[in-house]
Amino acid sequence: MQDNKRSSIRNIAEEYFSSMAKNYPVMCVSDEFCFFPRAAKASQFLSILDNLEEQKIKQNIAFIKNLLNSLHALGCQTNDLETQIDAIILRQSMSTFLREFEEAAVWRKDPTLYMKILLFGIDQLTSKFSFMKTGVDDALLSRIAHIPQLLRAAMNNLKKVPLLHQEVALEMIASSIEYFTTNSFLLKQTPAFVKEMHALTKKAVQSLLDFRRFLQGITTENLFIRDSHILEATLEDSFSYTRNIQEIFEISSQEYEKTLKELENLAQQKKSSRSWQDILTTSCLKIKNTQDLLGLYSNQIESIKNFLLKKDAITIPKTQNVEVQLTPGFMKPIRASASYCAPFTKDMREPAYFYIAPALAKNIRSDAGSIHNEYIFVTAHETYPGHHLLDSIRRHIKNPIRQQIESPLFYEGWASYAERLIDEVGYTQEFCQKLLRLKRKAWRAIRAMLDVGIRTDRFSHEDAQRLLEKLGYNRQRVRMMVKHYTLNPGYQLCYTIGDFEIERLKRKFASKLGLKRFHDCMLEGGQIPFDLIEKRLQEKLCQKNS
Repeated sequence: MQDNKRSSIRNIAEEYFSSMAKNYPVMCVSDEFCFFPRAAKASQFLSILDNLEEQKIKQNIAFIKNLLNSLHALGCQTNDLETQIDAIILRQSMSTFLREFEEAAVWRKDPTLYMKILLFGIDQLTSKFSFMKTGVDDALLSRIAHIPQLLRAAMNNLKKVPLLHQEVALEMIASSIEYFTTNSFLLKQTPAFVKEMHALTKKAVQSLLDFRRFLQGITTENLFIRDSHILEATLEDSFSYTRNIQEIFEISSQEYEKTLKELENLAQQKKSSRSWQDILTTSCLKIKNTQDLLGLYSNQIESIKNFLLKKDAITIPKTQNVEVQLTPGFMKPIRASASYCAPFTKDMREPAYFYIAPALAKNIRSDAGSIHNEYIFVTAHETYPGHHLLDSIRRHIKNPIRQQIESPLFYEGWASYAERLIDEVGYTQEFCQKLLRLKRKAWRAIRAMLDVGIRTDRFSHEDAQRLLEKLGYNRQRVRMMVKHYTLNPGYQLCYTIGDFEIERLKRKFASKLGLKRFHDCMLEGGQIPFDLIEKRLQEKLCQKNS
């Protein structure tokens, strides 16, 4: 009976993943779209852009609803924990799509959705899948040819747009026009290909100009998506998280206050009259140029990885190489600082990308508000033992459901925990680095407070800006931060709350299982809800003691 249920769940999953891959290949490939599965078959549809025409969206909603009803009919109750987990996270993924596309209807409100599909759809072929020997050029031509259709759908769908989403979309349009008019991605192509591409990009640019005029004339409402119900639904349906938004705000506030006290106490250990902010003001990188900066990050990747291997704190499998590059210009409006772009396939030729924003790279010798002063923790967060390691393990999980589903709560929580981990195992020794880790922890707590607070009228943009400036970030960058953090309800809280839950589980299980076994158990089961991780850890502990 258990085998039949497991088989039925996986059959439903296969239908779901195949449908998402075929209809939304760009969103399935890119980790920018956290509410989509990483459906493996999406790599078979590299010649098309996601179809966001209203009729097609409604058909897909109906199809996923039928699959979800079939899953509900099977029930999640089973004596087999692993089968139960599969059913729960599959339900989460389907419910998330339905919430975003039916209830929240982001395709009617968010113009950045269309621009992300456009830009990431091109970037996937010029970077992520460039290792493929055949088919990429034709796929690139096809995707650019589909841009006018995508933007026509946007103009038909969008009704009222939050002001911040309009502003960011207009910035993305400007970046896209510059990208296509410079044709910087055509440097190594044949004359015939370049000629055909010029004709297509000319039409794409005209479509972008039409879209810009449309957006400039559209009715705007509110500054951002305010609905607290959407946030609650995200927690319940997408994360299967049991704490309510009131608890989350309180946890975040307590983490912020506690971290400030830790910063002050640590600064006092220096027996100096200077505040921790003043101490960090003198903590500047002395790098000559951009290439040296990129080299610094590259060296940190290997250094942290080798240190963790030596400490035997976590299992690190062989993974694809991580290339450190400047963030492509067209990504600037949505990736303002450092970011990670995971490989999609298991092919060792496909690299991971660790991006450093160009604007930050130009200002290397900056004050304590620069992300580059925090380079050790940024590297840990984005590569080892953070995102890159976590993504590598997920892609190699044999269970097809766990392999293709991510959870932002676990994903960002683990990366935030990674910063704590390298400090705890002794990688960071310098006093200023210890201050910087705590500063970053307080920074993430502010983001969580903002995520919940602005949607429950407990915390404003001005509150967030004031606290971020108090941490030492410069005013101009703070304004960019707050705008960016507001766009995706439920995402900014994932860092602090995910880290909070991992640390809670660590206190309960790590001393009994051993630190390395605790970490391996956390990761080998996939990115699943924390209450289910706790059940898996309890089973591992019982097996150890039996």
